[in-house]
Amino acid sequence: MHYTAPLTRAQAERLGKDVGMIVAFAAKALNHMHGVNIDRIMKSFTSSSALEVTAARYLSSLEEGHTPGEAAARAGTALILDWADAILEASGSRPSDTPSAPAGESTK
Repeated sequence: MHYTAPLTRAQAERLGKDVGMIVAFAAKALNHMHGVNIDRIMKSFTSSSALEVTAARYLSSLEEGHTPGEAAARAGTALILDWADAILEASGSRPSDTPSAPAGESTK
């Protein structure tokens, strides 16, 4: 689907479904890691800010000419990297100024 600004009702519903699938696949990718709590991941991934950033990344990738699948993969990867960065930063394992998300895709 092609998105226009402002979004129509149908576009907003489609974007919501697309972002929901991105979040679901990202969480599923992490679900089988040892010591990962899926409930905590879902709480993090479905926060307002995470959803807004994921939607913005997805739309930006679509505008750059990526296919919907590629755009979703880029947005989902960035979401996982941001989550991992936050976990490492909270544990003191990674300095806060060390980027790991691809350039232009960090939430910071």
